[in-house]
Amino acid sequence: MTPIVGYDFDNTVYRGDSSTHFTFWCLAHYPKTWLHLPAMAFWGLLFGLKLCPKTRFKSHLFGYLRHIRQPEQAVERFWQSHRKNLKAWYLARPHGDDVIISASGEFLLAPVCAELGVKRLIGTRMDSRTGRIQGENCWGPEKVERLRQVYPQFHMSEFYSDSRSDTPLAQVADRAFLVKGDELLPW
Repeated sequence: MTPIVGYDFDNTVYRGDSSTHFTFWCLAHYPKTWLHLPAMAFWGLLFGLKLCPKTRFKSHLFGYLRHIRQPEQAVERFWQSHRKNLKAWYLARPHGDDVIISASGEFLLAPVCAELGVKRLIGTRMDSRTGRIQGENCWGPEKVERLRQVYPQFHMSEFYSDSRSDTPLAQVADRAFLVKGDELLPW
């Protein structure tokens, strides 16, 4: 049995949404990414009108990555300026049993997780050069499915998230906490 403490990432251990922050950071630092704005607007409209599933929308949204020659270096530079958004309550904890389970791309979160000593990351599997998602967006019930694929025998003692969309994960934990800013409330 694998013991774990589960954490959502965005708006839970990180103040804000890292994917959104990274997108705007790329637009500010890589002018060619602006070429993708019409496609972002088009797919955003389709998603907003519920004519396109979230996974497809995100794949097209992150298509701007095609305009970044070295996306791995962009991610490293992004974290140099955005590490400050990690919440103090999370930084103060040990991370030996942590599993970060996020809808954000694994390529985006992997460097900061490594820096924090978090060895287990489950996120949306996305090609960092094209934005294409492999499989499904890691969100809602998909998070539990992905967790069970990686750790068929796990025991989650605690789970932390800012969103009720993570109720499926909260239900498989012994104790769950809703994160509101820096406040940890019982689920």
